[in-house]
Amino acid sequence: MMMAARLLAAAALVLGAAVAPAAAQKAIPVTIDLPVEARLDTTGVRRILIGGFLHTDYERFNVESELVRVLRNELRKGSDFLILTDPPVSLPEQQLDDLKRNAPFFQTIGDEYRADLIVTGKVQFGTVDRSGFAQEEYISPVTGRRAIRTRFVERTGFTLRLDLIFVKGGNGELVYETSFVQDEIVDADAADPLSMFYLLVERFQEGYLAILTPRKRTETRFLFEE
Repeated sequence: MMMAARLLAAAALVLGAAVAPAAAQKAIPVTIDLPVEARLDTTGVRRILIGGFLHTDYERFNVESELVRVLRNELRKGSDFLILTDPPVSLPEQQLDDLKRNAPFFQTIGDEYRADLIVTGKVQFGTVDRSGFAQEEYISPVTGRRAIRTRFVERTGFTLRLDLIFVKGGNGELVYETSFVQDEIVDADAADPLSMFYLLVERFQEGYLAILTPRKRTETRFLFEE
């Protein structure tokens, strides 16, 4: 028994010496940029035509024109493609699913504008009254303590949905499609529709650019030192 106990004690000392340096290691977080390929193969693509878009009329501004302007500017800044500046193309009066299959139309547009790729789709922007009762904290002027009260708040909700389709100009073939949806609720006195439109568009710009251009993804790794 005494011999076995001594052997166990010796083994414990050896194991302790083996794991002690690892336990003393310090993890140092390091951020690195990893390359990410574009989601769409743009081999042979040089000239890109953006627009038009199926849309519903909005009383305050032209949703289609504003969207086309933003998408053009972002892709022009973030890529080496030649972004055509022609006015947005008038689309057939079709549902989006039918438009996706209308290869003869897009082939005609591709030939007319000499476009290698056409970016189009459907955009929907709208507002809805989100007013209602809400709870808020306040400091009671009587007791000086924090309390909860309910009051009526006038708020406006904004929603932007963008369905993007990417079509080859040479044959009108649909090669990629995706959708983005963003919404925001703000106090009524801060509800400027055009500003909110830009805010919502900005949120999906990185996703939009990632379809056509290589991007970088930032991740955290850990270095260990004793």
